[in-house]
Amino acid sequence: MGRTKSTAKRARQGESSMDQPPQDHPMARYFTNLVDFNNYLIKFAPRKEITPRYLNMSLLDSQSFNNVHRILSRQRLDEFVKLKDRFYPDLVAIAYSTLSIASNEENPSQFTIHFSMGNTKYELNVGEFCLLTHLNWEGTLFKNGDNPPSEWRFDRIQAYQYFNLDPNCGNKIPIKPMSDEYRLLHYLLVWVILPRNHNHGVVTDDDLVILWAMVHNLEINWSYFIIQHMKKIQEGSTTLGLGYVVLWTKIFKHHNIDLSNSIEKSLKETNCINLATLHKMGRGGIAHQAQPQPQAQEEVQDQVQEEVQVQGHIGSSNSAPQPSMFDLMQELQRINMNISRSQEENQRNFTRMDRHFSRIN
Repeated sequence: MGRTKSTAKRARQGESSMDQPPQDHPMARYFTNLVDFNNYLIKFAPRKEITPRYLNMSLLDSQSFNNVHRILSRQRLDEFVKLKDRFYPDLVAIAYSTLSIASNEENPSQFTIHFSMGNTKYELNVGEFCLLTHLNWEGTLFKNGDNPPSEWRFDRIQAYQYFNLDPNCGNKIPIKPMSDEYRLLHYLLVWVILPRNHNHGVVTDDDLVILWAMVHNLEINWSYFIIQHMKKIQEGSTTLGLGYVVLWTKIFKHHNIDLSNSIEKSLKETNCINLATLHKMGRGGIAHQAQPQPQAQEEVQDQVQEEVQVQGHIGSSNSAPQPSMFDLMQELQRINMNISRSQEENQRNFTRMDRHFSRIN
């Protein structure tokens, strides 16, 4: 009997050890069971991070992109698009592999973000998320891919015309006909607010709806929007890049997660949406040509890829700057208001004259 118990005990120990991640793997310490570890290896470890970008807001002011600044401020995105920090690709992949979002259907504001590192489980509530992102929990609960709410009065043909786009190009419309300001706004959308690792140089149907809402001051709950996109990234295929890597750094630091033994990457000048970006949009003359410096082959390849993506997104520097559609619409609204006031004044004059003649008669 003793031998039988010993054999059964060894069998249970063998099964237990088989359920554990291999200890010789550098990422094994972040997982408590083999299932989660294999899920990470298969679905998340192969995925690259989406190149983080951040905006130099003062540069927009100096380059007369005031309309973009006003739009971002009205949408309360002006602080979010400036987020910058070091980032940790391996930890981001682990966080996404364990990510879950719990929400209350009756009260969408009651939700928590859950993820784990090793034996420790972490939670982030609405207030903490808004604090880290500098966003509010206000506006329409809208996510990428939703149909626009009826109160937005979104008309796709009018939107094409508004942004000077060709509606005959299908769901992926080249952005080159757009004004510099709206091209920059789209650039911020697809790199920072709704990061994706492909199709940066085209306007999709979903992009069109979001841009329409932004320029018409239709309030979107951006906290909800971004969280839903994080969920989409988590549920996506291995070809979908891992976005919001700098935001994840803020979350890691908020929870005092030890980052000292993790692979760290720093932002470079090419990560900043700055004067070089505006030069590629045909703004501000010819960019200063710095002397070439020795660089690692991987860094050179990354910079070449980034340059190609930026060039494809905003066109060549030889394209003539186009007038701002925002200014034209503002002027049209001013004219309409003046016409309305004039009509109201005329109606008051007619009313006074009518009363005057009535008294005479």
